[in-house]
Amino acid sequence: MAFKTDGSPHHEGIKEEENVKKNRPLLTQIYSLSSEAEIDQKGGTKHKADIEITDAKRIIPISIKKKKKLDTGSFDYINSSSALSSSIFNDVKQEAKRIKNSKNSVSTERKAFSTVCYNTMLKMTSDDLKSILTEYVLKANTEMSMLITETSTKAVYTYDFKDTPLAGSIKSHTPKFKWGRGKTSAKVVFEDDKGSILDHGIRIRLVSNNGIRAMMGKSQANKYSLPVIKIQQDRVNIMLKELTDKNIAKKWR
Repeated sequence: MAFKTDGSPHHEGIKEEENVKKNRPLLTQIYSLSSEAEIDQKGGTKHKADIEITDAKRIIPISIKKKKKLDTGSFDYINSSSALSSSIFNDVKQEAKRIKNSKNSVSTERKAFSTVCYNTMLKMTSDDLKSILTEYVLKANTEMSMLITETSTKAVYTYDFKDTPLAGSIKSHTPKFKWGRGKTSAKVVFEDDKGSILDHGIRIRLVSNNGIRAMMGKSQANKYSLPVIKIQQDRVNIMLKELTDKNIAKKWR
């Protein structure tokens, strides 16, 4: 599966935030807003919420995810260079610096970077993984209302992240890698205290955010590229069905 590195998902996301912000009747229906409620667009690197509603004494942070179809692709919980603060990622960061000044071909350096990322992920322990999931997924979304739109059907789903089985597993269970064929990507499953494996459709990627061509200064679309960790939600349609069946999520259209 190819992943976009031209910045288009980011720009598409901002447009969807604007669309949701403008749809005051829908937000009023979902969150029972008063006529005095203020709706502010946030987003960017400093804000986890895409929009924030202030209504009397309530503050509602909302994370917006847009999918053309729920049964294809994924969405990000995080896409962060900050998550590489541990020394275990030093080799990846050093490799990115080396590639920046490399005269080799893009394909050669793409392979080299993937190999370093793969070797780093092999060294990661369950504790390393738990630390990232706790800090950048659980804590970041504990108070978050998730709002997912499917543009092909105009369906809208909402749920509170803290109520999800994923939030419970990050708190209480042991995360483990489940490797497939990819070198920079692995599924994350959880083992509970009875030894049962729980699969919430989560994937971790250790990649460059804008591609190796940008890292080498050869891209017209992006001036730079950094190593990042992505935590992604795969099988969005299955996840939402499970949450809806458990009355955790609600469909509005």
